[in-house]
Amino acid sequence: MRLILILITFCSIIINPVFADLAEEEVDDPIEAVFAEIYSAWNEHSADKLFKFYHKGFVTGDGITKEDYRELTEALWEAYPDIQIENQKRTIRSQDQYATISGIDFFFGASKEENSDVGKKGILNAISQGQIFLQKFGKEWKIVSDRIQFELVTVYYGNAKEYLDNHQIYFSSPEQVKSGEQYSGTLYFILPDNIKATASINRETIKKPDNSIPEESYQVVSDHKLERLFMANDTSHNELVSATIILSKGIIEPRLDGVLYISKRVNVSPAVFSRSKDIVTKPFGKSLETTKEESDS
Repeated sequence: MRLILILITFCSIIINPVFADLAEEEVDDPIEAVFAEIYSAWNEHSADKLFKFYHKGFVTGDGITKEDYRELTEALWEAYPDIQIENQKRTIRSQDQYATISGIDFFFGASKEENSDVGKKGILNAISQGQIFLQKFGKEWKIVSDRIQFELVTVYYGNAKEYLDNHQIYFSSPEQVKSGEQYSGTLYFILPDNIKATASINRETIKKPDNSIPEESYQVVSDHKLERLFMANDTSHNELVSATIILSKGIIEPRLDGVLYISKRVNVSPAVFSRSKDIVTKPFGKSLETTKEESDS
């Protein structure tokens, strides 16, 4: 399941076209028309229809190429055969041959396989907020890139959803940090006395698809909090922080009650340093020559 979760998280990051339900509306705007078709293709799980709207040079804001993007999308559809996407709060800005679409996407579906320990299928819910960028080539609009500000993925088995919905389990991490900066992923628990949690918190860098499974170190949660510190990478690659929670019920003879996976995006911004005296912040209105003279003096 850990490998599937990585695929889910990657796919929810890179699949970020902003859609509107336009099936019953007359569409005049060409960009709206394009997204009506993309929305339909995504929910039909038709890769051929979907990827004709992506430029051959498409690269996500995380550096994922079109080919890898397609591979991840198809893996997600395979793992969650009924997964669908919906959009809210879409806005469009366009000028000449360029357009930017902002909005929030919601993903939901059930896993193909049951968790053998729980005996239930996983239920996925995800939210992604950001922009996609289009460019017009001839008469056709193509998606050339995207940028994600916020991403949250949850997958639950058994009764784990109950504790999440009742705010008895909460996962906290920053949405953005500087490269090389320390940050934490923290789980908070307010559980009944007869519910025990064993949990793990991990971090991974968003790069080209990787089938390796990160090591997980589980701890029995004896307090109401579990925290892990991380140092953001120094290459400014965005990261994912994820938590796996195993819940057992009963004091005398505990039994497995549910499993919960939570993954959140942490955007990593470059840390900028002035390492040379030749680098000068020029006051507004001063000429280049004046600034250079001041830096040389």
